[in-house]
Order: sequence, then C-alpha cells, then structure tokens
Amino acid sequence: MSAPYPDNENQRLLALQRYQILDTLPEQAFDDLTVLAASICDTPIALVSLVDEKRQWFKSKVGLEATETPREMAFCAHAILSPSEPLIVPNALEDERFASNPLVVSDPNIRFYSGVPLVTPDHFPLGTLCVIDRVPRQLTSQQLTALQALARQVISQLELRLNLAKLEQTVVQQKCTEEALLSSVATNRALLNAIPDLMFRLNRDGVFVNYQAPKESQLFLYEADFLGKKVQEVLPSSIAQPFLEGMEQARQTGELQVLEYQWSWQGNTSYWEARLAVCEGDEIVAILRNITERKQVEDELRETLKKEKELNELKSRFISTASHEFRTPLTAILGSAELLECYSDKWSDQKKQVHFERIYSRVKHMTQMLDDVLLVGKAEAGKLEFNPAPMNVIEFCHGLVEELQLSTGRQHTIIFTPQGSGCKSDSSPDLNLCISVALDEKLLFHILSNLLSNAIKYSPVGSTIGFILTCLDSHLEFQIQDQGIGIPEEDQPRLFEAFHRANNASKFPGTGLGLVVVKNAVELHGGSIKVNSQMGVGTTFTVTLPLITSSGEKEIGME
Repeated sequence: MSAPYPDNENQRLLALQRYQILDTLPEQAFDDLTVLAASICDTPIALVSLVDEKRQWFKSKVGLEATETPREMAFCAHAILSPSEPLIVPNALEDERFASNPLVVSDPNIRFYSGVPLVTPDHFPLGTLCVIDRVPRQLTSQQLTALQALARQVISQLELRLNLAKLEQTVVQQKCTEEALLSSVATNRALLNAIPDLMFRLNRDGVFVNYQAPKESQLFLYEADFLGKKVQEVLPSSIAQPFLEGMEQARQTGELQVLEYQWSWQGNTSYWEARLAVCEGDEIVAILRNITERKQVEDELRETLKKEKELNELKSRFISTASHEFRTPLTAILGSAELLECYSDKWSDQKKQVHFERIYSRVKHMTQMLDDVLLVGKAEAGKLEFNPAPMNVIEFCHGLVEELQLSTGRQHTIIFTPQGSGCKSDSSPDLNLCISVALDEKLLFHILSNLLSNAIKYSPVGSTIGFILTCLDSHLEFQIQDQGIGIPEEDQPRLFEAFHRANNASKFPGTGLGLVVVKNAVELHGGSIKVNSQMGVGTTFTVTLPLITSSGEKEIGME
C-alpha cells in the first residue's frame, strides 16, 4: 500500500531542495551516523533516506547495495506522515500496509523497520534515519532514544552544509563586489560621492586640503587639528606610515588601496577602514569608515566558527570512539555466546561461568555507555530530573565498592573510609547524618561510579584507590584519590567539556562523557567538584554535596 502525500508536500519538497543534498557523493559525517545507528540498534541495515517527489534516495547506507527505491515502495514515505514520532513496524508481514511490499516479499526481505523522521528547524520532514532487520523484533527504549538523538545529528549536518554553502556564496559575492569597485577609476569617483562615510582629500605632499562629513558621521578630530597639515603631523606614526605607503602605492598602480587601523581619541578606542584612491591632480581621496561594530561581529563570528569546528571535531571523534567502544564488547559477547553454544555440553560449570561473567561484564559496560549518552542528552535538553530521597550513604558506598571490586577482578584495592561526626554508630539522626540523608541515589551512583571507574582505569594494576566520605553538619564530602597517570595541566580547564579527553588518555577506552555526567549530577544536587592532579603521581577528585532536608531545602549555612 503506497503512502499518501503529506498535506504540505509542495513546501516539504522546497525545503528538501534547499539543502541541495540529493544525488551528492557519500560524506563521512553521514556514514558515521548510519554505522553508529546500526551498531546501537544491532541491525544489519541502517539508512539516511530522503524522500523526493518520486523516490526515496539514500544519502548514507549500511548493509544495502541499492541507492534508491520508488516512493510507492518506501516505508519512509509512511514515516514522514507523522514527523513528531518514529514509525515502528515490528513485523512487516503482519502489517497490511507492507505485507505485499516488494521489499518485504523479496530482497532485502524486510521484517522489522524503525524510522525516525528527519525534521528541519522549520518543521518539514525530509525523510528518516531508519534501521532495518530481516527478522521481526523490537527496539529497547534506550536504542530508540539513541536513534532519535542520531536523527537530530543528521539534521545538524544538513544545516552545517547549508550554512557553509551560504558562507562560500557570500565570500564570492563580496569578491565580485570588490572587483567591480576596482574596474575603473571613473566608477570609483562616482561611488565616492554616494558613500555616506568620512572623506578626506590630500594633495601630493600628503596635506589635508578638504573633507566631507555626512550628518550621521562624526569627525574623530577637530578641523584645526588636521586641515592644512600633513598626515604625519596629524596621525600617530603607527598609522601615518602605512597611510603614506598606501597613498604612494595608489599613485603608482592607480588601484584602490585598503588598510585598517586602530584609533584612540578622547579616551575611546575605535577601528577604522581607510580606502585610498587617486583623483585629479595626483591627489588622494581617503574614505574612512568606522568598522568597530563589524570587527566585533567578525571576532564573535570567528570565535563561534572556531568553537563550532571544535565541537564538530569532538562529535566526529566521539562517533568514531563510540562505534569502536560498542563494537569491542559486542565482539566479546558474540564470541562467548558462540563458544557456549558449541561447547556448553562439554565444559565444566566453572568454565561456563567465566564466559557468562564475561557477557555480563560487557553488557554492563555497554549499558553504562548508553546511560552516559542519554544522561548528557537529557542534561543538555534540561530534562535531567533531581529526586532526592532519604538514604544510608555509608551503606550505599560499601555496596558500590564491593560491586566495583568484583567487576575489576580485584586488580585494584579500593579503601573506603567514612569519617566525621555523622559516621558514629549512634542511631540518633542528629549524630548520623550519613545514615539518613536526602540525595538522588541514581545521580549519586553516576557520580561515584564514574569517578571510581576512572580511578581504576587510569591507575596501574595492584595500586590502591582511596575513597573517603566526610560527613559534616552542612554538607558531605566525597574524595577519590588514585595513583594513576595524572591529568596534564593544559587539559584540566576542559576536563568537564563533552567529548573532550586528555592528551594522555587516548590509549584508554572511553567516550569523554563520564565527567560531563558527573558535573551535571553534582550541580543538580547544588554541589561542587574540583580536581587536583599531578602527572605520574595521581589525581584527586573532591565532590561536595549540601545536606538536604526532607522538604528538599539545603541545610542552613549552605549557600
């Protein structure tokens, strides 16, 4: 059954054409996203599919040879009818819309389909990021959330391509404009009369002989300070010298000369652009424009582009790293599962248990990575919740340490030390602040498990991890100290930025999101985190969390 056209089909097609993406060559940024989608959802096929008037065309594809299919056969044509929600088909043979579809009854024999619409900022669905399997199935909620996050990244890449194209067009247009201005001296003279900027006329000796100041412009000097005087008598030497050189160059070449300079007058600093052109009598016309605002905008744009480039590089690095991080445990899980399938009847219980524990460990590692990705996404969207409830912090820390010791095979020793007035064994609430304190247990788990896991990961085998809990009247202090490789000083200011990893951490597995999760969880508690690290000696993280009353307010004495 072919899908009907959306009500806004004409506008949707115009939105698609605006991106100039159809029938373009493969691009790594889109291919990385489809690889990651297939890996996260564990499907053999993943596509970035764009639906035009008569077909669906694949900008990126994994597990499929075709580059396009007719629109009437496209699952994605159905998905764009409801752009606010994904289209999920658990079993195509049981869905009357697709049961007789050629893509279902023959190659590639689609059974399962999940497609997240690619919706532009102005709310037009262009197609989908979809994953496909040849067997009926369902996605987990985590996989679906991750797929939706990747779909947003596809749109971000489309927007980036569009903005870069506009920037290139602007540069070309500006160059054409400048060439037109330089095309003839006569044209330049006519333009000078119409330009609403400060204009000065200087004779061949470099003396100011006349000027014109439009009403909206203000002179940066008094008339008596420059009329009848030479350039070097009026302007500072740092400006006068390039000004005179520009005038001489204009006379020799007959071409417009442009220079920029900084000017300070009456306590104010401004930026100016001077355009120098030869006029009759070998004189020079200087057109001066205040470009202070433009320079500020250029600086801001340059800084924005720099940050955007850094962010895109970090995101690309994260996609590559995450793909590897998921592939490694998946390979181990597959290997252990196949061995168990083939040799389970021959192995001892102890040997089988080793492989079961390996599968459990890898699944738990993948789950933690997905949790980090989802938590960062929630934090950026402002949807990360804070739900404090009374808990026994000491008992919680003991349990966490035991769990980590088991998972690391006791290759490291974690020494947990509770201290302070709240650590006494008395049952009085006033004396046992750590035994009944309101914290968000899930967020606390992310804080401590990430910091302790990092301490283990970056420390040599056989070393000791110090874990100190200090209970005070107004706050709790968690201190995690390792004997690891340390953090370079130049990396410490960016330690809590998403996707950023220290220069000396490249050989260790990780996505660069763990400390971002920690910082967000700490800030939701109203707390703070600081780090003290020395290369080759070790690192100490200190987390301070204010005590929360049952009503959810901080104890008196805390800011």
